[in-house]
Amino acid sequence: MAWLRLQDGDHKPVLRIAIDGAISIFCGKFFNNSYIDEPVVCSTRSLLMSGGLSKDRCVSSFELLAKKVLAGLDIQSEKPGVVFRDLLSLKSMAPWSVIDISRVSFPLIFRIGREEDTMNQDEGTFQLKGCPVLCDKAGKVWTPMTLADEAAIEASCRDILLVCYAPLERARDVAAKSHLGRMVHMTQAFHFIMERAFLPEEEVVV
Repeated sequence: MAWLRLQDGDHKPVLRIAIDGAISIFCGKFFNNSYIDEPVVCSTRSLLMSGGLSKDRCVSSFELLAKKVLAGLDIQSEKPGVVFRDLLSLKSMAPWSVIDISRVSFPLIFRIGREEDTMNQDEGTFQLKGCPVLCDKAGKVWTPMTLADEAAIEASCRDILLVCYAPLERARDVAAKSHLGRMVHMTQAFHFIMERAFLPEEEVVV
């Protein structure tokens, strides 16, 4: 997890370059090859099934994004925080969440979703029982199984949390810290305030 702060200035041009480069690399690698059997993707699916979900529900936000990109849909550059989430997901092949830190009631805790945990999406309400969720004291939830978190992020959002849901056994393959550091250095859109790792059921305060 990393807390980043948006830098002043117009970042759309450099973000557009980063988007085009990441999409080109990803599509070049997986246009004729499936990503489903990649070790990180397999481990993530196993993580999602640990809460008792059926196999057909264990689709991470990375897979949702990958399907969109391979179908020719673009990543928009208007929201820097969402751009970072999407590009980090494509690079690491792991699901990420982006969170407006001003809307969080700390502490955060990562746990398995309960009956009352839901998330609103364009298609309707997403039931999160059995899904891994990150929740705050006020009951807001984020999950590695949807891209809906972007709806709560404004283009002008200055302080964001980026959360990578990396399976422990694949942490080196995911290389979340390395990808994030390169993104920050390359785009100069954000600078680091804080970063830390956390485990299931651990309370997180920043």
